[in-house]
Amino acid sequence: MAAITLPSVDLGFDNLRDRMARFTEGFDEFIERGRKRLLEEKNEFARNMAEDKEIQRTLRQNLDTFKEKESQIQEKVEKEDIEVGEAERTIADMKRKKQMRDEHKETLMAQIKETQETIRKRRTVRAAERKALSSQSSRNAPELAFWEDYLGMRIDGAGTADHLKIVYTHILDNDWNREFYFVVSMMHRDYEVVKCRPELDMENLSEVVERLNETREFSIFLKEMRQLFKSAAVGDGR
Repeated sequence: MAAITLPSVDLGFDNLRDRMARFTEGFDEFIERGRKRLLEEKNEFARNMAEDKEIQRTLRQNLDTFKEKESQIQEKVEKEDIEVGEAERTIADMKRKKQMRDEHKETLMAQIKETQETIRKRRTVRAAERKALSSQSSRNAPELAFWEDYLGMRIDGAGTADHLKIVYTHILDNDWNREFYFVVSMMHRDYEVVKCRPELDMENLSEVVERLNETREFSIFLKEMRQLFKSAAVGDGR
């Protein structure tokens, strides 16, 4: 029996192998590219992590620096607050002292003004008295000359402004040249006998001076003073 010859069928195995080979090659390339990309991404991630760590380290260092600076600034602020408080207290104390000085100055100025006014009034009174005394002296010049001769006296300077020295002689019959004198002060409105030689009884002297200040009769006062010296010299009690 003769053999049966089957028809030849082309199933395309060669083509399939080529395609499978190309697919495998393409897949391998895809895998390789994916591996490379993963490796690059891994390396990139590692670099990013390293950079992040460096950034974190830098940030921590900066944070520590900022904290230290903040602490220094806080200390400085506290110190400045203390200094400001002390300065404010000093200023307040200076203002208080200035106010006290101003008030004291106002008081002194008021006292000075009052004293100046008092001095002005006194000078006015003294000037008026001196003018009156000068006028009276000019009118009484002949009378004074008479009293100098009659009372045996002379008027000398006492070495001090507004003071007169009245010197008497011819008081003692046995010693006409012996001098008796007193010094009268005209510094104030009321006259005052500040010195006597020899010394006189204070009560009698006070009565004579008080009468002078009441009457302003200087010629009578001179006569009474001579009588006081004469009474003291002869010891008759007056």
